[in-house]
Amino acid sequence: MKFLSAIILLTVAVAMADKDEDDWNFYKFQFGKKHSPKEEANRKRNFLARQRVMEKHNKENKDWQMGHNKFSDLSDDEKVSLLGAKPAIRRERLISREAAVPVLDRALPASIDYRTHKCMQPVKDQGQCGSCWSFATIAPLEFNSCNKTGTAVALSEQMLVDCDTTNHGCNGGMYDRAWQYIQGKGGVMKSSSYSYTSGSIGTAETCKFDSTAVGAKVASFGWVDPYPNPTAIMTSLQSNGPLPAALEVLDSLYSYSTGVYSDAACPSDVNTVNHAVVIVGYGTTTATSTVPATPYWIIRNSWSTGWGLSGYFMIKRGVNMCNIESWAAYVKVV
Repeated sequence: MKFLSAIILLTVAVAMADKDEDDWNFYKFQFGKKHSPKEEANRKRNFLARQRVMEKHNKENKDWQMGHNKFSDLSDDEKVSLLGAKPAIRRERLISREAAVPVLDRALPASIDYRTHKCMQPVKDQGQCGSCWSFATIAPLEFNSCNKTGTAVALSEQMLVDCDTTNHGCNGGMYDRAWQYIQGKGGVMKSSSYSYTSGSIGTAETCKFDSTAVGAKVASFGWVDPYPNPTAIMTSLQSNGPLPAALEVLDSLYSYSTGVYSDAACPSDVNTVNHAVVIVGYGTTTATSTVPATPYWIIRNSWSTGWGLSGYFMIKRGVNMCNIESWAAYVKVV
């Protein structure tokens, strides 16, 4: 009997090993991964560990699901390098450069979704550089400039990474300081004249600012107050367009695939943030027999269209999940 049990266990172990190998090879093919012999074992180990986490999560969680993406074989250090939101001061001490956005006593639409708006540029990819802050700085400027002039414009994140000495390039920064820098510089260049390169090299380069290639200028900016206040954010979305925000990224978010993200491990201190994104809308899911209706924010990320919902994700609204409601800001263009 013991011999038979050992044979069964061995057979199961071999079958699991074969499945792991097949899954790993398919993942490499699907995402174009090519590793050196020296890297292969570590990458496979990272992938299989992630796969076990995903399988457990997807079995137990009905609100949102995980899926494989280009991050599944990365090390923890590599994933941390993608994070770059670094506020200069604690949130409760920040003073808006304009009067706080008023929470208007009027009916707000049930939902807003700027993803398909004619002024929303395609989702971009920050690559292996902690420049999320520059992408969160630029997206609202592109949108609001187009909304004002009627002409779409793609602006340069690389100019900020290279030139903005108030921030720290691939080592992080914050959108409020970047807007202030743009005001003093006289504008931000078009990406056609200053393309993004730091995603592949992971570092800033020499500043090549050219005032003749400026595509937009900052008139004013400020924080959405009071905070955290979902109604104030919803009001500002309606009047000011997409809003950059910061949140604390936990390991679970890297594998987000569908649904309304939440994680009980998110911090309660509003000053704990490490990644800059853009709030581009809100809504509420339809209740089912097993899952209640859930209010959510629509968030634009800078991890490429191959991540999440074509580069976007939804996160639970009204509970300051991972501090997403604490650092919303708005910008106006000249």
